[in-house]
Amino acid sequence: MNPIRFLKRIFRVYRADFHAFLEGNPQQDIKFIGVTGTSGKSTTSTMIYHILRNAGINVGIISTVGALVSDENFDTGLHVTTPDSRDLYKIIKKMKHKKVNWIILESSSHSLDQGRFGHLKFEMAVFTNIKRDHLDWHGTWEKYAQSKFRLIKMLNKNGVVIYNQDDINSFNFIKNRISRLKLQVVQSIYSKNHEVKNIKPDKDSLAFEYKGLAFDLNTIGDYNIDNWLAATKVSEQFKIATDLTVKLARSYESISGRMEIIQNEPFLVIVDFAHNADALEKSLISVSNLKAADESKLINVFGSAGQRDVEKRFTMGQISGKYADITIVTAEDPRDENLYDINTKIIEGAESSGAILVKRLRSHAEYEYFKKRFSTLSLPSRAVFSFDEPSVNSRNDAIDFAIYLAELGDVVITEGKGHEKTLAFNTPKGIVEFPFRDQDAVRRALSRR
Repeated sequence: MNPIRFLKRIFRVYRADFHAFLEGNPQQDIKFIGVTGTSGKSTTSTMIYHILRNAGINVGIISTVGALVSDENFDTGLHVTTPDSRDLYKIIKKMKHKKVNWIILESSSHSLDQGRFGHLKFEMAVFTNIKRDHLDWHGTWEKYAQSKFRLIKMLNKNGVVIYNQDDINSFNFIKNRISRLKLQVVQSIYSKNHEVKNIKPDKDSLAFEYKGLAFDLNTIGDYNIDNWLAATKVSEQFKIATDLTVKLARSYESISGRMEIIQNEPFLVIVDFAHNADALEKSLISVSNLKAADESKLINVFGSAGQRDVEKRFTMGQISGKYADITIVTAEDPRDENLYDINTKIIEGAESSGAILVKRLRSHAEYEYFKKRFSTLSLPSRAVFSFDEPSVNSRNDAIDFAIYLAELGDVVITEGKGHEKTLAFNTPKGIVEFPFRDQDAVRRALSRR
């Protein structure tokens, strides 16, 4: 870590401690479960919350989609995984007033690297996976993984580390580093490849067997079995009976924008949050299995954010070009970057996978003109379209076009925004967050068919 970043981290650590002090050190007498990883953090956190709450434990959760205890929600801000320390300890104080005993805290690599928690201690550290992401900040995968590993260093003595044997790189990194540092922790390992049998996905749920018991998890996306396993390993630390988790798998409700099904028939429409290469690949592989027939299409709408890791743009384009029959490139918070340039890198990635660029559209007016004269008869087997207008029209039109193209048995998925309620664009007044929800755009497009 460079000296300036190191000093800033020290400042933030003690700033967090100061905010905790101002709120009366509300973290005292509360136990914390940290959840980190490249993808699956929010879903795993909510699964843990669902199990613990229904097992009679007074628990709260602070995650990307907000903070929740009982039926009360606390807003955590825009595009935020882990709140700033000032807001974090205010939320913890509110939860303490609700008599919460445990808090599940989704922990981003930035928050861990920047010291946003102060000297907060955890009882459990849950890892979903560690892939390539946020290298604009961390520089290398190793430094990124080291930032994630800080969560283990923040465990109390004999705290529990729960991590994924199937994610080979992170598994070896965590295992070897714990051994090398001689950390006194309890290790709990989960593996879908070794512990789960007879996986049977459909359009509404995931059936599988774990420990000889039949589960029917009320969500889609095979990778959510990994997330449920991580949550189950937490429940086992609480001695919660496995037959209860079987019942709770059926009653689990997916959070907004995570494999959220908007329509089942005549074609499937899903809103998802995949915004890095690993999550996008898992998402597209899972939903491609939901096409009604081999000739049915997978139509993927996505973009890549500005002021974020630029390398993932090409890679995400490659992935969509490989798995999607139609790739529709659009805005995902370009901020002060040029949307056309961002989309160009994604298109280059898609073309490297054999997809063919059909059309780039610069404005809503051009889209309306093109749509009236468009015919699917001449489409290549892997087609790419790009919506380049630097406004909410880009994503609104992209989603409208995806719904327009969809036919019986197809799957349409929008990626990257999920639960979020705004799109960030540059304006003469600076970067502005404009109101926008994928769910609303999808429903508008469906109403126009």
